[in-house]
Amino acid sequence: MKKNFASVLACCLALTVAAPAAFADNAPIKVKYSVTYGATGVQADGAHAFADIIKECSQGRLEMEFYPSSQLGDKASTFEGLMAGTIEMTECAASDLSVFNDIWSVFSLPYLWDSDMQAVNTVNDEAVRKVLEADAENNGFKIIAWTAIGSRSVVNSKHPIKTVDDMKGLKLRCMEDPILAEAINAMGAIGTPMPASEVYTALQQGTIDGTDHTPANVAANSWYEICKYYSLTEHFTIPDPVFVSKAWFDRLSPENQAALIEAGKKFADKWNNEIWPSANEEGLKILNEKGMEVLEVDKEQFKAKVKPFVDEFLADATDEQKEFYDLLVNTRQKY
Repeated sequence: MKKNFASVLACCLALTVAAPAAFADNAPIKVKYSVTYGATGVQADGAHAFADIIKECSQGRLEMEFYPSSQLGDKASTFEGLMAGTIEMTECAASDLSVFNDIWSVFSLPYLWDSDMQAVNTVNDEAVRKVLEADAENNGFKIIAWTAIGSRSVVNSKHPIKTVDDMKGLKLRCMEDPILAEAINAMGAIGTPMPASEVYTALQQGTIDGTDHTPANVAANSWYEICKYYSLTEHFTIPDPVFVSKAWFDRLSPENQAALIEAGKKFADKWNNEIWPSANEEGLKILNEKGMEVLEVDKEQFKAKVKPFVDEFLADATDEQKEFYDLLVNTRQKY
């Protein structure tokens, strides 16, 4: 997978250098924002707010066009588009970038953080940010914001999950990352990587028994229509980078580059401190109103269950992964 993306990157950058597209003098520069999440819900609300911020910071010179629900392709296609400069911007889980460099797989480890804001503050720390921004730019991306997206908990249609033993045999969708699937397996369930766009239908058809996400996103995706049980395992906490095509960014004027970076900072502040906290609280309220059983669990049981998996991951990790893990663990203590 990494080799394929590296080949695509080389071709895309060669094409970009050979034939850069010129920006029109007067028309606003379009910023196509391609994401896998849906057209409604808190993340969509955030995207619309981001569009306003980009327009304001650039004084109308930049204009974001929102493409939700994988309209421009799945994550792999979007990454290729960014490398080629044909798609300008996206957002994804930090772990998704492991297709380019294994250090990003560290974000897939369960119970790495105490909270989503601890994760965001850690990746925004100068020492960590320097490593991640350098790697992203090496692969054709420029990170302009980090957003908290909560902690994922298990939603399922079969039975209540109160103890880790209740996970046994459940077929649970996870994001398309093998480490995430293995972590789900370590809890006793069956991790099933699947694109986000297929989850609702897979739940309806019984292809999967459940999935994991935050209260706000469970509500936004209406999974309460199919699944009765939501257990607050909070096992994965993975921050989302918002990033743009470096090939495209490098062709912007210094004035527009500065405006976009400023917009990213303002959006991150608005999202992390206003939009997301209230949305997650509202999401939990909606789940209760819709009749879901929202269940507390003994998270220490779950942490103990996955510890051998985490230990094995670190034992087999590359030196670069181990170094990055140590950097995160040491830095998170400040937050």
